[in-house]
Parts: sequence; structure tokens; C-alpha cells
Amino acid sequence: MAKTLTSEADAPDAGSAPQIPNRNEEAVFLSHLNKLRIQQAKAAIKKAEYDAERNVLTDMFRDAKTDGFTRKELVSILSDGAASRRDLTAEEERRAQLRTWAGLPAGGQADLFDLPSPAQDEVFAEDTGRQMGLRGEDPKRPEAIAPMHEAAFMKGWHSGQEHLLGMIGETPPASAKPKGGKPKLVADNDAAEVSGAA
Repeated sequence: MAKTLTSEADAPDAGSAPQIPNRNEEAVFLSHLNKLRIQQAKAAIKKAEYDAERNVLTDMFRDAKTDGFTRKELVSILSDGAASRRDLTAEEERRAQLRTWAGLPAGGQADLFDLPSPAQDEVFAEDTGRQMGLRGEDPKRPEAIAPMHEAAFMKGWHSGQEHLLGMIGETPPASAKPKGGKPKLVADNDAAEVSGAA
């Protein structure tokens, strides 16, 4: 038979759970137990899915290793890709400072940080565009890049797109490059209209 709690108004001892009057303790226990079993089953399923994805990731790292790329190199580049340029710049400046204090060479590109701000912004805009082009992202200028550097951003984006197409063995469509030398963006709707008109 189920044990029922009493409705005494005694104060509970310090450190013990308060008693709830007129409640079926066994039913409450079984309710919690069933909820926990269900959640454990869900967690086990998700863990199995996670383990399967981790195995796929490990296999991908092994494939990359056969092509000469170490896991450490790839993880470092992936984490750099997730960090902002300002974070990376601050990290490299700090690393250069610590290496100088230790009497070690600080690297050969420390002078890049001394560029005047407008020149550095333009280099940043072009580099950001190139990275976005390589990742296949849309050519939408991020807010961190000033509108006056949009041309440098687009130049970098097109450079990244051309490099990406070259890596997969394709050439850019002729309609994407006007005779003036500057690449022209063709939206999907415009491309459909152009091909329909031809």
C-alpha cells in the first residue's frame, strides 16, 4: 500500500525536505522516475547521434591527413575562421609582445599592424570579401566595412569566387565579366531573364 504523508504542521528538520500534506509519496516518486527514464532515453539517442557525427568528423580529419594536412592545422584554421579579424589581430599582437619579452623573434609581418587606418581598412575589406567569396557567401557588404571600401570588398569577393571556381574545375560565366574588366553581379532572377531572352 502507498504511504501517505501526514498533515502535521511540525517544522521540518534542518536539511530535510519539507513534507507536503495529503500527497501520495509513491505516486510522486514513480512520476519523477518515469520522467527521468524518458529523458535518459532521449539523451542516449542524442548521444548516439553525436557519436556518429564525431566519427564522421574524425574520418574527415583522417582523409585530410592522407592529403598532408594535420588535424591541429585544420582545427586552428577553423577556429580562426570563426574569430573576428580584430580578435585575431589582438591575439597576434599579444603573441608578438610575449615573444619579444622572451627574446624570441616576433615574426616577419609585425609591420602590417602599423598601416595607416584607411589603408588597413581597405585591405581588411578586400580580405573579407575574398574570404566570403571563397566560402560561397552572398556578396553583401558586412556592416564592419565602410561603404567607401565597397569596391575593395567586391574586388576581393570576385577574386574569392574565381579561386573557388578554379578549385572545382569550372570557369566563371562570360556574362559575369563585362568588357570593362570589373566583374558584374548577376542575380538569379536576372540570369533567368537573360537566358530566357536569348
